[in-house]
Amino acid sequence: MRKLFVYFLVFVMSIGFVMPMTPVQATQSQPDWEIVMNRSLDFLRDAVVPNPLVGSVGGEWAVLALARAERVTASDPWITAWLSDLERMLIEVDRITAEGHDIQHPPSSGTFPGGMRRWTDFQRVTLALSSLGLDATNFNGRDLTTMYNTFIPVSKRHALNMTINVDTFALIALDTKPYSGDRDQFIQWLLEESRPNGTWGLGSFDLDVTIMAAQSLARYYHGNPEVRVALDRTLEWLFRQTAPDPESTAQMIVLLTALGPDFTEEASYYVNWLLRWFDEESGGFRRPTPNSPVNHMATEQAAYALVAYWRFVNGMTHLYDMSDMFDGGSVEIPTLDLQTGVIGLPNRHPDVRPTAITFPTRTFADVHTNRAAVEALASRGIINGRTETTFDPDATMTRAEFAAIITRGLNLPDVTVMAFNDVATNAWYFGAVGTAFFYEIVNGISDAVFNPNGTITRQEAAVIISRAARLIGMNTELGNIEILNMLAPFGDYRYAANWAWEALAFAYRESILDDNEFYIRPLEPATRGEIAEMLYQLLTSGGLI
Repeated sequence: MRKLFVYFLVFVMSIGFVMPMTPVQATQSQPDWEIVMNRSLDFLRDAVVPNPLVGSVGGEWAVLALARAERVTASDPWITAWLSDLERMLIEVDRITAEGHDIQHPPSSGTFPGGMRRWTDFQRVTLALSSLGLDATNFNGRDLTTMYNTFIPVSKRHALNMTINVDTFALIALDTKPYSGDRDQFIQWLLEESRPNGTWGLGSFDLDVTIMAAQSLARYYHGNPEVRVALDRTLEWLFRQTAPDPESTAQMIVLLTALGPDFTEEASYYVNWLLRWFDEESGGFRRPTPNSPVNHMATEQAAYALVAYWRFVNGMTHLYDMSDMFDGGSVEIPTLDLQTGVIGLPNRHPDVRPTAITFPTRTFADVHTNRAAVEALASRGIINGRTETTFDPDATMTRAEFAAIITRGLNLPDVTVMAFNDVATNAWYFGAVGTAFFYEIVNGISDAVFNPNGTITRQEAAVIISRAARLIGMNTELGNIEILNMLAPFGDYRYAANWAWEALAFAYRESILDDNEFYIRPLEPATRGEIAEMLYQLLTSGGLI
């Protein structure tokens, strides 16, 4: 295996595949990768996640990275903010469960809050808790592992829990302390699901799914002959692949450091490869190319991968082997103030979350009128420019584009919904349209047609913004007299469709639309600059920016 990898490395270097490591100012006491690790951790804590919340981005992975780097403890205020949000989330889960719903077989994906809806959510939370030395089997009297510690055949699972990731992260989570669970069955299932070439996938081949499945089995590589045979086959295949982005590279580092000292050279190679995506100015990581914008998820994965390597180099337990945190028993849960870290309005839907700043210096040369709004949204990855330097504020926006920015603006979890015949599953906007439809933010132009490439009008934009406002906890209801009082000063209000009147009146009442203008122009296409302003005003009113 070692020779195979070395031959591969020599080959790719000979054709110019291996890029030079990003130049970072090194010190005498720290190698470049360690400086990058520390800067990315600073970026996560201070710039990107000033107040972590339960969720796959800006939550558990950031907690894990900082805890395994020995940067935080359970009593750190930054951590207690996350723990308080977890408690609030679990109180909601308790309430819904008490009504007779079963989280293992929910009647719909919207029954439980987005941060604690799937088995993998509980597995991810277990990783974060264990990294802090907190016992996931007793979080304020709850055993969070019961949601996933029993192996259930795929044919008997709810659709949300059918993927191989469920088994992968069940095994990883159970092994952190270790906790009680059906380890042997998870291992056997993973081995059975391994393809002849050593890969795993979600219906079709997926590089990251394969690497993470291998991570869950890595602990058993040296003691289980069947696992070793399977992983040798997987490694042989993986070493022939190109790591196309920082996430895949990061997962390779986590895998190789879990396999132990025999893979030191390979782990070092992938660490150097990862640094090509590092952004010196911000401390984050770019994706998918080294010239792309800094990405929050990529930064989190790169950070904890470098922490895994740091622990590996220093002879510490592996990233996911948290036995070192329980040597003296479990840490006590600190006293939690459920008002700590509360974001947004009191009636906010629990799935609506603030979006972290990931591109703090993003700006565009052609934006003038709505500059504050555009830059605030662009810095959070909610809205993008036409290019790196131009936004094109006077251009129109399609219905699909609006669905994408509204779901990103509310930071809603993806919901896979086959809602419309003209929204293909391989379209870039498939997830956004399905999510926006699921949360009742958008409708089609008919029951079966969405018209994704149609231009969004000003009155349509107001209606969608109004529906989003309900989700963030705003009162959008107006009486007939109030509606007329709000709209009558505009010379063309009668041209607006009756179905849009209340939404338009709400938008003017809340200063989402500018009431200094004399005309509503309800049927005109909304421009990119106008939509950015509307969404910015909405998120500001909801305390999400």
